[in-house]
Amino acid sequence: MPLPAPIKEFVYAFESFGAHVRRTAWGLVATDPRYPDVYDANKACVLEEAPGLTLEEVRSALTPAVDAANVAFEHVEVMDLDDPSPALRDLRRTAGRVHPDAVMVHASEPGAVPPPAGGIEVRELLEPDEPFWRVYRDSRNEVGGTMPDHVVDQLVRRDREVLAPAGLRFFAGLADGQVVGFTTLLSIGGTGYLDNVVTLPAYRRRGVAAATITTAVRAGREAGDRQTFLLTDVDGSARALYERLGFRLERHAAGFTRSRDPAIGGTDHL
Repeated sequence: MPLPAPIKEFVYAFESFGAHVRRTAWGLVATDPRYPDVYDANKACVLEEAPGLTLEEVRSALTPAVDAANVAFEHVEVMDLDDPSPALRDLRRTAGRVHPDAVMVHASEPGAVPPPAGGIEVRELLEPDEPFWRVYRDSRNEVGGTMPDHVVDQLVRRDREVLAPAGLRFFAGLADGQVVGFTTLLSIGGTGYLDNVVTLPAYRRRGVAAATITTAVRAGREAGDRQTFLLTDVDGSARALYERLGFRLERHAAGFTRSRDPAIGGTDHL
């Protein structure tokens, strides 16, 4: 079964924001030398059914691109792990382990926004200010592993310089006027993508995430989104929250990354 067309078309459109994008028979290669340490900006992405695809074919398209962008790693995303290929088999073997993401789609009409506890209000930040961007930057290591400062800086610059002008929206939970959590939404061609679901540690378990997520889904639907999806750790605690809010598992995806420095070697999953 192929990857759902709305998600596939979203990814193609999303990657077009990068500096260099090349379509292939199996998906695309995207690079952006402005953000050379950001995996999502420099990668091969397998989007099409390609049962005979080999890792050598992927690398033949990816390697010249990352060479030109001066990228020090090789990152390959497979958006549907249920579509087997020799490339996926070799990526699994090379990585030694695979920790897939769940591709989840909102499967119902968004309900009423659940009110967060303790006087926290939720609203869209139409013009995020510098205090917000400081919280946004500091929160990048709240979910997942800790990243070096230079990687965090590039991630945030990419969001500010590329995605925000492309329509990235910010739905924040505020306590006494201070941002204590947020969810982002990017809508392209009638499909919305939720990301960066963060609640600061002191305000967790107070309904901030549920309120910002539901607000974002409702806002996207009102603006014309026919479908909303997200990616989350398939075994993570957040998945239960998304399911409670109406998201259902659609596919499994994974990214495979390895250093291109022979002195480092090895492959790590993102």
